Amino acid sequence: MTVAMKEMYNSSSYQPLDVHKIFHAVDTENFQDVKFNIGPIVFNVPERAGRGHQLYIVVAGWIVFDGADVHAAPLKTKSFGTETGYFRMKAGRLDHVFGSHYDLDETLPGHPVFHAQLANKLDMARIVNDLFHLGAEVDCSFQPLLRNVRIPSAQMDVFSTIVQICGDHLVYKGAGKTVLDAFESMMATSAFLVGAARRLGYLHDAAAANCYRAHHWYGGQIRFEVDAVGAG
Repeated sequence: MTVAMKEMYNSSSYQPLDVHKIFHAVDTENFQDVKFNIGPIVFNVPERAGRGHQLYIVVAGWIVFDGADVHAAPLKTKSFGTETGYFRMKAGRLDHVFGSHYDLDETLPGHPVFHAQLANKLDMARIVNDLFHLGAEVDCSFQPLLRNVRIPSAQMDVFSTIVQICGDHLVYKGAGKTVLDAFESMMATSAFLVGAARRLGYLHDAAAANCYRAHHWYGGQIRFEVDAVGAG
């Protein structure tokens, strides 16, 4: 994925470069599933392609693969969590401009199964300064006012989040074949795993696959009987 990122925008970069400092295997409760803590990774990308290196984006998280299928491709997600912190470099200072947390919750009835929450990640500025040796002073322009707003999302594991970062900041209107081919290659590379929705029938049955509206998003104790005819 990082090779494709350089092909999209050669001046983009990330730290750390050592994969052994990015992926950390950890024990799971049942000692059968496979869990990795990932990151933190810091990406240095332009806010808009071709307009300077204005953003440092920190990505950190974890993912658990189903142990029953861990030796067969593709790997199958059991659970995950991802955090991001965005910092704009301006006049030699790091300004925290966006933060988020992505999660999976199958049990609480008021939580969309896949969801995002805005979150202040000012503490991630230390990671940016450390990994890029900046020594920059830090400001904070981002302060979410409500913490319990859960935004339905796709499965935003660390690998999906990296694809999103490149799509947001390295792909642009009028991008040439080299950029678009590299982005396609990145998406293909990220397909080494499949999402947790595969085992949640109500998320991929015919009605949900052709609708994507709110009555398909929630798990827990709330389920809705939906007539597939006219659903959506």
